[in-house]
Amino acid sequence: MNKNLKNTDLDRYLKNLLGDQYSSFLSSPAEPVAIRTNTLKANTEQICRLLDQYQYDYKRLSFNADGFSLGSDPIPLSHSLAFFEGLFQYQGISSQIPVIILNVQSGERVLDMAAAPGSKSSQIAANMAEKGELVLNDSSYNRLQGLQANMQRCGATNHIVLKQRGENLSRIYPEYFDKILLDAPCTALGTHLSTSDVPSWWSDEKLQKLSKLQYQLMVSAIKCLRTGGEVVYSTCSVSPEENELMIEKIIRKYPVEVVEIDPAIQSRFDKGWSSYNKRSILEELIKSVRTWPHKHGCEGFFVIKLRKTAAIESESDGPSLKKSETLSAEQSHVKKVLEELSESWGISEEYWQNFRYILTKSRLWMINTQIQYVPEDQFISGGLLLGEQRLNGWKLVNGSAQYLSNQIGKRRLSLTDEELEKIFKEGKIKFKNLPHDYYVLEYGDRIIGSLYHERGNLRIRLPHLFRRFRI
Repeated sequence: MNKNLKNTDLDRYLKNLLGDQYSSFLSSPAEPVAIRTNTLKANTEQICRLLDQYQYDYKRLSFNADGFSLGSDPIPLSHSLAFFEGLFQYQGISSQIPVIILNVQSGERVLDMAAAPGSKSSQIAANMAEKGELVLNDSSYNRLQGLQANMQRCGATNHIVLKQRGENLSRIYPEYFDKILLDAPCTALGTHLSTSDVPSWWSDEKLQKLSKLQYQLMVSAIKCLRTGGEVVYSTCSVSPEENELMIEKIIRKYPVEVVEIDPAIQSRFDKGWSSYNKRSILEELIKSVRTWPHKHGCEGFFVIKLRKTAAIESESDGPSLKKSETLSAEQSHVKKVLEELSESWGISEEYWQNFRYILTKSRLWMINTQIQYVPEDQFISGGLLLGEQRLNGWKLVNGSAQYLSNQIGKRRLSLTDEELEKIFKEGKIKFKNLPHDYYVLEYGDRIIGSLYHERGNLRIRLPHLFRRFRI
């Protein structure tokens, strides 16, 4: 038994699964740190120049022109101005594959069924270029915090966030979506087991329980798809019980067919399995993709694409859920807030006609015009957080200040490089002779954040203190 794998049942399972590849699988190095360009805010050549400037050792990913693996991350890029601005997203190498295979198009209706913490969600949003409708769902409040932070940083306006059990989504969105990603909860047997907590809880019982949940989620995904729509199913597990064997049950019961994956991706990795434990599996499942840490230098993943070939008779499993209409810029209570924002920040009132809005007691969200309605039940947020109401008026937040960089004509404040570094390292700097109020931080020709001045201190809200800050 490997000294780092102190679970005899898991050890026995992996030896049976992997045979003579068992040792190389367990001794394979961890996947390199990887990032992906956020094409909503930057282009890949810009990220290349940034990595060159920081003297990083990096490689472009062979299957994703916008992805990079890093030789190391000694002064973490998460402490750079580029990270704060959302120009790139940390995302594992294997993790970038499912969305590429999903191949979403601008204007489509897309569901990310188990979306948190959001690296794939932001990848989908970037590919959609702010068009269409992106529904992001997760069942955990704690995980949703990370999802929302990632989506606000990426600067998308075409999404809503829900907290639903994935199995229930087909009641809300029957036969609705063009594309669905189900990156399913799994045993994570493709991750680096020597440094993960998987061996501490893995059991055959939990494997079977997760496989059952994955099946239920896939059934819901298929019911949410329109006829002709496509779903990509993925896990970070190498277990056939969670992958080929589960998908085989789906294919035998529901009107779906396996879709060929682009040979440019398929040829770089392994095909799915056609047999396991001396039994045959449906031949079509070799059209799936498997990545292996000891073969491909990245986490173990399984990815398959299915197309829905016929409608499924609707089931009467409860009343349809209520939906609320998003608001136009002309509706009185929204218009009043937008007029105040225009006056405070020098933004043309005509600009607001490009969006619809969701208004709560103290927050205003800006969302694209294609999203006319949102579910009332377990609705969390929608689009980009535009402003928050404070005692002295409506303030812009970091994400909206960045998004509106070319629109804001007032309260633009520039700092020296020394002042900029200090405020990112400490969250505040001394700054005299400035009225108590909100401002936006200008750097070069762009706005990078929202500032607050009080009692001689200029403050900025940060996701963390940038102790090793890089401009």
